[in-house]
Amino acid sequence: MLNAAEGDIVSQPMCPQHPEREAVLTCVRCGRYACAACERGEGRCGECAHLSALEVPDSRARARRATVLQYAAAGAALVGLLFNLLLLPELKEGGEFHRLAVRGMLLLGLVIGIASQVTLLMWVHRVVRQLKALGAGIGMSPAGAVWVWLIPLLNWVKPYQLMRDIAEKLGGARFVALLPLQWWWAAGLLSRILEKVEARLMAGEDTTNGDMVGLLSSVCAVAAALLCVQVIKEIQARLDMRREGLDEEEAPAAGDVAEAA
Repeated sequence: MLNAAEGDIVSQPMCPQHPEREAVLTCVRCGRYACAACERGEGRCGECAHLSALEVPDSRARARRATVLQYAAAGAALVGLLFNLLLLPELKEGGEFHRLAVRGMLLLGLVIGIASQVTLLMWVHRVVRQLKALGAGIGMSPAGAVWVWLIPLLNWVKPYQLMRDIAEKLGGARFVALLPLQWWWAAGLLSRILEKVEARLMAGEDTTNGDMVGLLSSVCAVAAALLCVQVIKEIQARLDMRREGLDEEEAPAAGDVAEAA
């Protein structure tokens, strides 16, 4: 570029990874120039973003624990379903033994349900940290991504949007469409609603309808847990590819687009 005022030539910095492309920034971490295709957010080049991501522990172990506990939750819901169908009618004449059996099933479901939710949130926390380190943040801190599951009313919608944002950052709209996010969230919500209806029916001593609603709630809980396992596995696999640098699509530079036009 010719500077008319001073009569000298000012050269435009070029990207070291793509010498034919002009640099758009200087990496805040390594100081090297980077073009639009190498930019990964927060003023970093692609290599530094990758190194920053590797500094965050991966979420594979947490994903395994979360899937195991989701399988356990599905198993507990299935046991509860069989208990209501096969054993509960026989135990209703047992008086105190019947009450102990019901309480035991409720306690088992509660413990496994809490454990599965905790491991799921631990996994989500780590995934959001990794995305931020990769320069693909979802506009929410890892702690905020956990709190949206715990705030009443907000947790009926926001966690679904959060998981959708995570999937979109990892694979775009096409990847989101391949995941059973809607079915998973709908099954989970329906299970929660039916649980509340069952509790009200049982409190009103309408045991017949209460048992039927309880059966439907167990079916939805099993479906939600199994679908959650599929979501975790697919997102974790795509995140592993991104961490290893195997799933990065290079964006075309502005100059290339102009030449193609």
